[in-house]
Amino acid sequence: MGNELKRFAGKSALITGAGGGIGRGISLRLAREGADIAACDIDQERLDETMVNIKETGRQGIALVCDVAQEGEIENTAKRALAAFGKIDILVNNAGIGDTNKSFDEIDADLWDKVYAVNVKGPFFLSRGIAMDMIEKKIAGKIISIASTEGKTNRAGSLAYASSKRALIGITQGLAIQLAPHGITVNAICPGLIDTPIWHKADRDMDLPLGSMVKMVGDTAMEQRQLKLLRIGTPDDIAAAVAFLASEDASYMTGQAINVCGGMEFS
Repeated sequence: MGNELKRFAGKSALITGAGGGIGRGISLRLAREGADIAACDIDQERLDETMVNIKETGRQGIALVCDVAQEGEIENTAKRALAAFGKIDILVNNAGIGDTNKSFDEIDADLWDKVYAVNVKGPFFLSRGIAMDMIEKKIAGKIISIASTEGKTNRAGSLAYASSKRALIGITQGLAIQLAPHGITVNAICPGLIDTPIWHKADRDMDLPLGSMVKMVGDTAMEQRQLKLLRIGTPDDIAAAVAFLASEDASYMTGQAINVCGGMEFS
């Protein structure tokens, strides 16, 4: 990274979906800047890989296997993270799932509920639990959720996913209002086209060389000038924005949904 800042020395961060992609990138960025990391993911093997990377930075880390769709597991995860570090200064709600762009007539109640459980209910209840601890300990904490530009402009035609990300932006704004008197800021980041393992899964499903699907989508977006900056985003791009919002440099920002998308979304 080449960044010598240590803005988070003495701070602890809890990051969901930390087993890979954007979540792993966020975990490592905050660790390199001095934070101890409680890394949460549903996949133990991928989480273990993240923990190895965190420990290479010299920071402490704890691996928490959790399904954020389950309220009981959320409560247990918050308790374990707080027991490990004594406090959480930064919460990043990164875990999320899509709806595979199913047609409106293919979406059933089970899929709808699953998407909303992970993308909306999980972030709210985890934010509530951590925020209550922040209030009790008088911590001017930072809560950051990873939404999507699809939550602002639905380009892909997804229904459950896009609407869930719009709901997450709404939760961000509501929490920002209610937690402001306690000095807690709440913001969201809206990524655009980011090269993550979810695209690689599509490659495997379609028996394509690794990286084919995201390149195809990216090339089309650049040709059509949807992507103004002519490259596909990386997890590090999102991690950099998270690090800014988690720092005191963003102390006068709350309730915002910030696009990190190469210019795909302007609003």
